[in-house]
Amino acid sequence: MRTVREVVAAGAGVALRPFGFEVRDRVLSEKPEGFPGYLAAAQRLGMDVNDYEESHLGWYPAPALLEATTFPCLQSDSIVCEVGPGTGRFSRWILPRIAGGQLHLVDHSPWIVRFLESYFREQPRVHVHLGDGQSLPFERQRWIDLVFVAGTVVALKLGTIQLYALEFARVCKPGGTLVFDYIDPTTAEGWAHLQTEGHRLPDVYTYHAPQVIDRVFADAGFEAFERRQFGKSTYFSARRAPR
Repeated sequence: MRTVREVVAAGAGVALRPFGFEVRDRVLSEKPEGFPGYLAAAQRLGMDVNDYEESHLGWYPAPALLEATTFPCLQSDSIVCEVGPGTGRFSRWILPRIAGGQLHLVDHSPWIVRFLESYFREQPRVHVHLGDGQSLPFERQRWIDLVFVAGTVVALKLGTIQLYALEFARVCKPGGTLVFDYIDPTTAEGWAHLQTEGHRLPDVYTYHAPQVIDRVFADAGFEAFERRQFGKSTYFSARRAPR
């Protein structure tokens, strides 16, 4: 059954179409994925949206994942860039680990950008940027210590991953670290996810063999590859080569 909002929008669209107008949902046009719904559900329960995502949606706990993949690479003055931060589920744990550093959050959704600006409004070391979904909005080169990406590359086609690989290499300091997750169908977990979710959500998830990921990021200038499995996701870490 359609909501009242959907019925009204459909009716307005029919009425205005002969005059060359169309009705679009402003929120949905800003590519927020499911986050407005998660936020509304969390608010009804009086919860922080990031706590809701883990406790009610079953998303892997951010602290444990960061402890295994990212925290060992951080210094108190590290400059970190997180791409595709959603509602800041990982960001809020990274920030205390870089008490003298900076956290730059990049997302292609204006809705997400506005939310994060409000969520971190009392944190002057957090800087939120609107991206375009395939590059980073920074002209400066070789200034970031660590790039972290969770739940974003799992949806990207290989051409977009290659564009991001070149961007990550451009902004990372020599010796800087890159951490992201993708779905590897050669793992038992990745293959099981393909079997259960790949056909159900074919426009959401992508699957890439490790040899392909290695080749893309080696060609972009990364080395020292490591992998850790967390649920469906293979977390890939690499170091920017000193060149």
